[in-house]
Amino acid sequence: MKNLLKVLSVLPSIFLVSFAPAQVKKAASFDGKFFDKTAMIDLTDSTKEEINSYYGDIGSKTGSKLLSTLYTTLSKDNHFLNYGSGLSDVGKWYQITDRNWSISAPVDPATFKFITSGKTEGASSFYLYNMYMSDAANNDKTKAISNAVNGYSKDESLTAIDYTSYKKPNSYIQVDKEHVWAKNHGFKVTVTDNKGNTSDSFVPGAPTDLHHLVAADHNTNSAGHNDYMYGEVDHNKAKTIYSYLGDGSTEVSGWLDTSSETFEPTDEWKGDVARCLLYMATRYSNKLPNNTQAEPYLYLTDDRSYSDDSNTTFHGVQYNLSTLLSWHEQDTVSNYEIHRNNLIYKNVQNNRNPYIDHPEWARRVYDVNYIYDASKEQEPTTSGTDAPTTPSDTNTSTNTPSNTNPTTTKEKSTGIPIIDFLIEKGVPMPVIIGIVITLVVIVFILVVNGVIGSKKKKKRKPSKSKKKKNK
Repeated sequence: MKNLLKVLSVLPSIFLVSFAPAQVKKAASFDGKFFDKTAMIDLTDSTKEEINSYYGDIGSKTGSKLLSTLYTTLSKDNHFLNYGSGLSDVGKWYQITDRNWSISAPVDPATFKFITSGKTEGASSFYLYNMYMSDAANNDKTKAISNAVNGYSKDESLTAIDYTSYKKPNSYIQVDKEHVWAKNHGFKVTVTDNKGNTSDSFVPGAPTDLHHLVAADHNTNSAGHNDYMYGEVDHNKAKTIYSYLGDGSTEVSGWLDTSSETFEPTDEWKGDVARCLLYMATRYSNKLPNNTQAEPYLYLTDDRSYSDDSNTTFHGVQYNLSTLLSWHEQDTVSNYEIHRNNLIYKNVQNNRNPYIDHPEWARRVYDVNYIYDASKEQEPTTSGTDAPTTPSDTNTSTNTPSNTNPTTTKEKSTGIPIIDFLIEKGVPMPVIIGIVITLVVIVFILVVNGVIGSKKKKKRKPSKSKKKKNK
């Protein structure tokens, strides 16, 4: 008993050492979740349970009732980025939210710093997954680009980007902040300086909402989409639009029909575009007599009798709803979209795109002929083997960003049930090591003090004095 008490007396100090919280490094000069500089970035994807908890029970709601429910969820406690300079601006955050995780340098949340200039070491270490550029180009380091090259000077003697001299063969090689819901349709504001120069003004909110403000090829944004509607056009009569790649080459990125003011992107981006627009028409579906630039009223429809109101009311319209619903179903959700959705939710805006999480909800909200059928409801899409991929995503490794960064890779099985259980529950490895060491020390102390041991020690022979007495 005394030996056992001795063991128990040292346990508190052992536990204090082994289970003391691991010291967490703070990322220097980094705005973490909701721009808290003491927080680290979260690269993990939400589980099905977490996604279900976020939306709650929507029951059998359809149409305007479901739209209203989703608006309430999506608009709660949002935190929007700034458009301009600073650590909380859109361009900096593209290094995380729009990062091509397959070919960029790994990210360590404890030491990550935004690259603030294209003319610094590390500017060529990350690439963005740019809208309108093909999967093949985005996953080729010679063709892929990031917004770090936007400030590089033009040198027509070059055939590709020169990261050492900070030069590029033409000025078209650039990353734009693409408003998939064009700002002219609901939230554009133009300001004039004291010299008479005009420019667009952006406030945090709809103009900077990352669920539709994406990194994209500059030429396709300016010469193709611009302020036009998305839709289908006759390719033989429309103008062909091109993306400009890092190696100086070009590729077809869409078709523009100026007579109908319609732009059609290539097939592999149609679903992404549709889900951006479906989100915007849901998040900003609160119609007021006078909405604001940050909180406009946006509406998707096939009815062209609807039009944008003046900037004083901030009411905007996008057409071709039926086409967008078809694009959404034909070009299904990719793992890249899923991961981007989670990065925005966990680190920046505190809201999600419901049509990435639940693609079947698009019809429930926007199809007037939809009849609720519980059997068609699906579990939320999450990254991994059960996540849908686009038809062009033949190489799944290029569309599973959470599996290419060491910070988000799942630990392999150790073969020891208790350790595997703790890993599965998300217990940090330093804590697990502390638990194992503590258990080993406890067993060692118990053995040394005779509390546990072989059966031979417990079966002692009677002493000679006891034998005499028995006689």
